[in-house]
Amino acid sequence: MKISSVVKFFDAVDFVFMSFCKLCFIGMVVITSYVVFGRFVLNKSPVWGEPIVLMCMVYMSLISASLAIRKDTHIRMTIIDLFVPEKVIAVCKACAQVMIFGFSIFMIFNGWQFAMLAGKNVITGVGIKSMWLYLSVPVAGVALALMEIEWFIKFVARRISERLE
Repeated sequence: MKISSVVKFFDAVDFVFMSFCKLCFIGMVVITSYVVFGRFVLNKSPVWGEPIVLMCMVYMSLISASLAIRKDTHIRMTIIDLFVPEKVIAVCKACAQVMIFGFSIFMIFNGWQFAMLAGKNVITGVGIKSMWLYLSVPVAGVALALMEIEWFIKFVARRISERLE
């Protein structure tokens, strides 16, 4: 299997998650505008607006973290990079990736259990089960795991190409 086909697959995964985040953001803006218009112009605010905006915000923020991991734009402390050797930095980065992958697995399994537990509750104003809000955790865990798998594949491919040179 060529690395280019792997990159194409993960580009498609990235596109799906990014598109979903964009839709969530657009939904947040449109619904918030409608709620404000209803509250201050019509004097009748829709009760479903705020819970739906909250759900969009939670999904967008959790899933976008995986997109930041893929592009290596997530927030981190880099002051230590000025004081330690390159090898130590590389080992620390690799350890961080392994820990993020482990956390994504934790998010998938424990997030699923929590979402099923929350399925007994209903979100006020919307009438849907709370499970749909809490499913954002395992979905984000899957997104994080996929982005970490790509990182591991590229890491191994780089190591193999370095050995062949």
